[in-house]
Amino acid sequence: PYEPLPPTVKFYYNGKEMKLSEETEEVATFYARMLDHDYTTKTAFNNNFFHDWREVMTESERAKIIDLFKCNFKEMHAYFVQKSEERKAMTKEEKQKIKEKNEEIQKEYGFCSIDGHKEKIGNFKIEPPGLFRGRGEHPKMGKLKKRVLPEDVLINCSKGSCIPKPPAGHKWKEVRHDSNVTWLASWTENIQGQVKYVMLNPSSKLKGEKDWQKYETARKLAQLIDKIRAEYREDWKSKEMRIRQRAVALYFIDKLALRAGNEKDEDQADTVGCCSLRVEHITLHEQKDGKEY
Repeated sequence: PYEPLPPTVKFYYNGKEMKLSEETEEVATFYARMLDHDYTTKTAFNNNFFHDWREVMTESERAKIIDLFKCNFKEMHAYFVQKSEERKAMTKEEKQKIKEKNEEIQKEYGFCSIDGHKEKIGNFKIEPPGLFRGRGEHPKMGKLKKRVLPEDVLINCSKGSCIPKPPAGHKWKEVRHDSNVTWLASWTENIQGQVKYVMLNPSSKLKGEKDWQKYETARKLAQLIDKIRAEYREDWKSKEMRIRQRAVALYFIDKLALRAGNEKDEDQADTVGCCSLRVEHITLHEQKDGKEY
């Protein structure tokens, strides 16, 4: 649950102090924490944040707060900077207490039993609410990542196991018993509609077997790589444009370790792979390293 700011930490709108409702204040703190970050200088980030922030406001707040640039988050920001400095200045004893507390949480929630073996869970903590950042110039940067509630979460466990209890007053979205998958819990995040999972730690037996299979594939590739390279070089001379293009794509993937790439929607980050490169991404040099081309 959200812990409200001390009453001494004020928010100002158009130069005047304004008391915010708890939900509105919480979302304001997400922005205040990032005041010294480049993101808060970006138009898309500010527009998305302000749109989503206004959606959680009360009607009276929405009527008053109509311009982000008239909002003053400086006292909030200073408060979080101070808290950060206090954490850095902690004594060894204080840090040890926090470490011990985290270890207790890890013992209780950080392990599961699979086929009678105790296995470590990778990400047993669900991401807290905040502002979405995304990669590159993501069109959805600044949007509000909502708090994940038990009602959003699917639990996956065996039929005979002790089903974990949801927090008081809540219930799980669903409890499944699917032994064909390795995830232990899942939920759908609200920004891009992607399903997120609680998975096993990389050190677990099942995860290790999956990784081993990937490395086995890589080892098989190592035995064939010279043949593949010879073939794509030969294909550069093909009379068919399609085959020449495929050969160049293979060369880029081989030499530059690029991902294959795929088409993206307008509301996704404009990141590209080998097969979605555009002319603007490539610069041809007449001279390079003292050689003429």
